Amino acid sequence: MSYSEDLKVFAKNHTYKSINAGGGTFRYVISGKKDGLALVLLNGGMNTLEMWQGYVDALSADYQVLLFDYPQELKTNQELVRGMHEFFKVLGITKPVFVGASDGGMVSQIYTQKYRGEVGGLILISTGGMDAATLKSLKKKYFLAPLMLFYMKHCNYEKLKPRLIKAGMGHIRNESEEQAAYAQDMFETIFKDYKREKDVHISGLLADIMNQTPVTEADFRELEGKILLILPNQDFFSGEMQQNLIKLMHNPEIKYVSGGHLSTVLKVDDYVQAIRGFLQKSLS
Repeated sequence: MSYSEDLKVFAKNHTYKSINAGGGTFRYVISGKKDGLALVLLNGGMNTLEMWQGYVDALSADYQVLLFDYPQELKTNQELVRGMHEFFKVLGITKPVFVGASDGGMVSQIYTQKYRGEVGGLILISTGGMDAATLKSLKKKYFLAPLMLFYMKHCNYEKLKPRLIKAGMGHIRNESEEQAAYAQDMFETIFKDYKREKDVHISGLLADIMNQTPVTEADFRELEGKILLILPNQDFFSGEMQQNLIKLMHNPEIKYVSGGHLSTVLKVDDYVQAIRGFLQKSLS
């Protein structure tokens, strides 16, 4: 099926809810075993919980699974993780296991640093470390981010959308024609109703990543044996950044997969298999 067809099925079979917590309104979907291990799936750079639609049913048979969008009221990553902390309290979630992709992997690290001892595990997908070296590299690469954000706030956003879709498709690597078509439909479906305000918000959070206090290996020491890294071999994050991420973690399990930055949503079965295997072996 196409992304848009999958989305219709997902929306029909899952209930969307909203709740105010920690200064923001969290739009979320929760499913699975209420007393099971809580898996919290954190979005990448488009901030849409639907990126995880292929994961939910495959994981909720054995675990509690939570998806949510980052609230627009929470403007910085520190505000976001504080809001998440309160949100989890309201839902009764303790010791969440974060499954964070791209930006979500970095948010996972910020949360773990701030609430050391309150995280049950980390599954980091297609992301980089929040170490000093990586943050320095990102600052150098995106030194024009403030100007780009200003432009996004004031441009004709509807005319910008095709360029954003093209940029997203630029992450296709060795995926099949069918997978590329799925990605094209995904971007077109998302951007059809995507608002400037949401894009400005998530772009601001991405720019704010570079303002964070770098994490260190001490922040993750208590999670030794509870960390899985799933790293595409042609990712947006360079091999050096991947190695910096590995050095931060304590004896992580590492799974290398073929593909690029979009493989998280294009090769769901491979990722789910790696996640389930890790959970059964290390966190049961």
